[in-house]
Amino acid sequence: MSEFKRECEIKVAEVQKLLLDNSEWELRYGKYADDIELKSKIIKTNKQKFNEWAPLYLYMNVSEAKGTGKFSLRYLGQDVAILQVKSTGSIIISTSIHNTTNERDFGCTIQLHNDDWRSKEAKAFRNHFSSNPKRSKQSSKKNDEHRVESLLLTEFSKKSSKNKLLCNIQPVKLAGIARFQMPTPLSASNINKLNYSKSSGGGIDILSRIKKGNKSYLCIMEVKDENKPQEPPIKVLKQGLIYATFIMQLLRSKCGDKWWKLFGFNSKLPEHLELLVTCIMPSIGKNSISFTNEIITTGNVTFHPHYIYYEEEMNNNFLTFHTSLK
Repeated sequence: MSEFKRECEIKVAEVQKLLLDNSEWELRYGKYADDIELKSKIIKTNKQKFNEWAPLYLYMNVSEAKGTGKFSLRYLGQDVAILQVKSTGSIIISTSIHNTTNERDFGCTIQLHNDDWRSKEAKAFRNHFSSNPKRSKQSSKKNDEHRVESLLLTEFSKKSSKNKLLCNIQPVKLAGIARFQMPTPLSASNINKLNYSKSSGGGIDILSRIKKGNKSYLCIMEVKDENKPQEPPIKVLKQGLIYATFIMQLLRSKCGDKWWKLFGFNSKLPEHLELLVTCIMPSIGKNSISFTNEIITTGNVTFHPHYIYYEEEMNNNFLTFHTSLK
């Protein structure tokens, strides 16, 4: 057994014990699933009342999906406005909590306070971001990782294989509509010091469905905007594996069938579950791929490690992917 596989199996067991010792998450995520399932039809109906204006994209977190139904509008992965469809059918947009960062990071001085989505002010706001303003150097460093996540989601969301760098992949979206980060009850930023954080745990960067042949797999993706010795691919994969172990336990819980459906699968939840775990990082020429033949197994669940190394052009587009997901 390789050292990587041994360490991964130990980490899976550690996460399983942590989740077993803190079982409150099961009831909570069951309630999440029920509420989202109940609100999905409303979310879809609301979305039909307006168009998504790229490069502004719709995001929604689980709290919004099961509660207010508000959409977040993001540019390069950064929140710039809140969009809401009222019970009257009117669509309003507000930038109130983002005015300072919108001006600092994107030079946008247009302020909206529950303005109509079709108003001239809202149109001017959309036009500002349609000009693809560059992010200021004053912006938080963390925002560059969000930028990469957003570019990946845009690439993965393409329906046609034409000009799509990686086919047979689609991101999981809330109600099939909004981009989101799947929440977990775990804090895994330090893989050597796991914490159970209840409702304030870390989120999975990207959840996607990968089709291989006539089978589709759920893929847990951990995204980085750097590829440096302090945080090598193997370390990033272990972080992804921590979150993948939570997904495994979630799908094996009483509400597992509901989450499988919410993740966009029409098939029955498999008795033997195969989950893909992928690190996504910039290509540095000689990329680490030694882990791709490893298989981590626990009970009737198998984890498959993968990689995507990307190269970018200067205009926020990907030039190519080097990946084992083919």
